[in-house]
Amino acid sequence: MKFRLSDGVVLILCGFLFLGLFSSVEARRKSKKDEHKPREAPVDSGAMSRKHVYFGKRYLDNKQYEDARVQLTKSWNFNSRNAQTAYYLGKLYNETEEPGEAITWFKKAIELNPAGPNARNALYYLGQLYIQEGMLEEAIEVYEKLLAIAKKSEKQVQYLHRLVTLYIEIEDYDSALKHTRSWGGLEPDNPDVQDAIAKLTLYMGDEDEALKEMERLLEINPEDYATLDNLAKLYVRMGMDQKAFNAYEKLHAHSPEDLLYLDQLLNLGKQLNKSRRFQINILRKMIRLQPDNLSVVEQLADLTGDIGLVDRGLRLDPGNGKFNYMRGEYHHRKWKKSNAAPDSVNALKWFRRAAKDPLWAGNAKRMIDEIDPPMSEEEKKRLEFFKKKKDEEVDIEGKK
Repeated sequence: MKFRLSDGVVLILCGFLFLGLFSSVEARRKSKKDEHKPREAPVDSGAMSRKHVYFGKRYLDNKQYEDARVQLTKSWNFNSRNAQTAYYLGKLYNETEEPGEAITWFKKAIELNPAGPNARNALYYLGQLYIQEGMLEEAIEVYEKLLAIAKKSEKQVQYLHRLVTLYIEIEDYDSALKHTRSWGGLEPDNPDVQDAIAKLTLYMGDEDEALKEMERLLEINPEDYATLDNLAKLYVRMGMDQKAFNAYEKLHAHSPEDLLYLDQLLNLGKQLNKSRRFQINILRKMIRLQPDNLSVVEQLADLTGDIGLVDRGLRLDPGNGKFNYMRGEYHHRKWKKSNAAPDSVNALKWFRRAAKDPLWAGNAKRMIDEIDPPMSEEEKKRLEFFKKKKDEEVDIEGKK
């Protein structure tokens, strides 16, 4: 059979037609298969975010910080509006001591959900971090917010205490006093708050108010010696000598080794005309505490006339005009009784030493003149006459 070119062309065309029909049938078959195949659901980013934050929190609770970081970061990538994720990222960075990052995430958590369940805790952590970083004004702003939303009195007291401390640190004493008084309203019998009110009012110059607060504080706690010390000083400053004296007596009984209390008792005792015996008793207590205290030695020597104390003063300060004068007085009294020449000589010696001190020169000169009176003009002329006559006699003898 003879094959013609036209027959070949027909065969090729039939082949293409067959292949086209086959491809169409195969495509329809695949399409039908795809219709029965289950389609993949779209990703729920919210659910994924919640899932990762759940795992992140668990890792954080177990101190597995790197795993927590991975999970919480995934959670945030799925939903960057999730306040819970921001809060736990803040906690993570706080626990890993990265304060800058912690502050950023806690602030973000509050911004995303200011009334959310974690907002109060985020504020509390922020307050601590701001204090830690020395950002005191930011810390104050946070604690003011915490105070505003606190419902329990113990929380209010906690935040007020913190605010008082912060306001004092930035030297805003008006605000500190205002918050301290609010604190006092919640705890009227708390000695700490009364002490704070007293100190602040005193610092701000309201001594009358400070006085009332300190006295009230001592009614609550009579053994509060720190407050009693401040009150005693205030009594002195306000000229309330008897109250100050009573306060220092109690302070001395509690701290008998405190020289300052004895010194205050001595000064107040003088102003209240306490007896010489009282003053000597206080000075003896003082000299037992400080044997080389020149002022105490001098005062006690003055009151007792004890020559041993005078000599102690001279050992401490040999050029002291007062002690030299007192030593001269001692010999002068002996001379008056005995009329013995050595006593007058010793008296003159010590008075002459005292005369070198400008403060005692006048007194010493008077005593010197009493013991060894200066010559009158007539005596001076007579002495000069005899001296001249003697000189002439010497000259005549020399010529012979």
